[in-house]
Amino acid sequence: MTHYVTSTLFIYTESTHALAEELQKNEFNTQVFPVKLESFLQQPSQYLKKTNHVIISGLLTEIKVIISLSIQYKFSIGLIPDPSEKRLISLFDLPSKSATIIELALQNSAQEIDIALCNGEVLLFNATIGKLPLLDATDQSHKARFFFNSLKRSFQLKLCKFKFITEKGQELTTAASGCMILNKQQNNIISKLIPTNGGISVIISSPNSIAVYCNILLKLLYNSGKKVRTPQGIGYIESTNIKIETRTPLNVNIDGNSETSTPLKCQLHAKASLINTGENYINGAISSKESVKVTYLPNEKEIEEVSRNNIPFFTHASEERFRDLFISLRDDAKINSIYITLIILSTMLATIGLFQGSSAVIIGAMLLAPLMAPIVSLAMGLLRGNIELLKNSISKIALGVFLALLASAIIAQIFPHKMITGEISARLSPTLLDLAVAIISGIAGAYSKSFKEIIQSLAGVAIAVALVPPLAVAGIGIGRVNLDFFLHAFLLFSTNLIGITLAATLTFRILGFSPIVYAKRGISIVFLLFMLISIPLYTSYERIITTLNFESAMERNRFLVNGKYIMIHNPRLTISEGTHFLLADVLTRDSIERRDLIDLKNKIKLHFTDDLVIKIRILYIL
Repeated sequence: MTHYVTSTLFIYTESTHALAEELQKNEFNTQVFPVKLESFLQQPSQYLKKTNHVIISGLLTEIKVIISLSIQYKFSIGLIPDPSEKRLISLFDLPSKSATIIELALQNSAQEIDIALCNGEVLLFNATIGKLPLLDATDQSHKARFFFNSLKRSFQLKLCKFKFITEKGQELTTAASGCMILNKQQNNIISKLIPTNGGISVIISSPNSIAVYCNILLKLLYNSGKKVRTPQGIGYIESTNIKIETRTPLNVNIDGNSETSTPLKCQLHAKASLINTGENYINGAISSKESVKVTYLPNEKEIEEVSRNNIPFFTHASEERFRDLFISLRDDAKINSIYITLIILSTMLATIGLFQGSSAVIIGAMLLAPLMAPIVSLAMGLLRGNIELLKNSISKIALGVFLALLASAIIAQIFPHKMITGEISARLSPTLLDLAVAIISGIAGAYSKSFKEIIQSLAGVAIAVALVPPLAVAGIGIGRVNLDFFLHAFLLFSTNLIGITLAATLTFRILGFSPIVYAKRGISIVFLLFMLISIPLYTSYERIITTLNFESAMERNRFLVNGKYIMIHNPRLTISEGTHFLLADVLTRDSIERRDLIDLKNKIKLHFTDDLVIKIRILYIL
């Protein structure tokens, strides 16, 4: 059975005065004493002598004032929010119909509610400090628009020093663009990033680059309301008592209104207020357990560095992470007996595999080849302008190239009569596609070297880019004293070397291992070589396209020669020492004479502008 209060104060404002008459005519025999809000605030204790129940009708700010007084004077509250306060209505599960919400406000069924206070101000939803583009958004109906608006604002983000102290004395000093304080009942866009145990939650936004910030926004907007793994640039603290200090005072926006400034003391008071709520409202338990997750936030040593300017577009790697990588790359750039042994063995194995036409043997040689590591070290040396790393890397690569050419030339001399296999021919026509493979491999190589958990992927990158086989083919050219053979194969190796170096350098820059490019001259030289090497690769690519188009045209054509129909089957256009050769089968039903072949040759040459040597095999069909 529902019980109603015997008497109540009705606190009204200018816009809600008309509701007083409706309340006084209630059918529940409740005596209602209307009081203007300003009058009540002047003498609350005098008015509360009449009753210990108060009904407040108004906006959020006005209702929060009454909730704050209820903590002090221990009276119960019936809420009749303005219809525009949809968040407040939803928070306490209040009915939307006027008659029903009045009935609920008059009931003697108040729940004990936990109340969060920030510098003494009631916090019902969230409070924000600093800049949090989109993270504090309540309207998510236009996700793409909010994303781009936030991205635009993110270019003005700057990290500043924050200090957080919890109930149990845990202290955290970091740099952040801002933070958001949530009470334990909240479930908004950013709460997907954190677990909640029943305390006040502080979400700390500390993106060290715009790229990291974009990742945060995308995870928040496009995860269908599911909990997601806390991304880089976000940390959180949960406790029943949290103090927040900043280097300079910052405004604190509480539930949409600027009401105080830092330092800020946030406290969660258990069962602090009595409020009439809907049936589905659950207050939940307060947990004494504290949670602190700050893995992805700057530490005290990094605060000064990251707070000097607006956040950069790309991440700055931490000193510890850079130090570990640099030590590894420095070791990779040093020449040792293992490197010499592996480069010789891998080249010999690759050369034999090329002569055999065995892909399995060649792949085994790629796995053994140690050339990828010093090239990645060279990229870091160029980026950081480290002369020692540059010299060591170049020396190690040069020695490896020399030993590889020498080893493959010796194998070629030992087997001088071995024929040119398809595996060898495949390394004699590098194109822009090979440059694309080198660039992607350079990115993958630098990325895998930067993260310990995926360092094993470097072997896969070495297979993909295939550094040793082109060197082995170039060495075969030296062993057979064939300059054209050597130049084409060495062009492929040079393509791989330059593509990997340039791509790895830019990848290290994006990953934040240098705030600026120190060795600009070195990068410019590599980029110039990149442009120069693209010219023959583009020419080679164009030649392949021309060859394919020509072969396709020949396959489709049926030639009429001296009244005889002749078809070209399986045409293959090749080039050797500057001369183009067309190898093909000729299908015909008629006997072919010499003059027919001469006329056929002339007709074929109409489709090809350069000199062409034609070698055909005549097949008669019935």
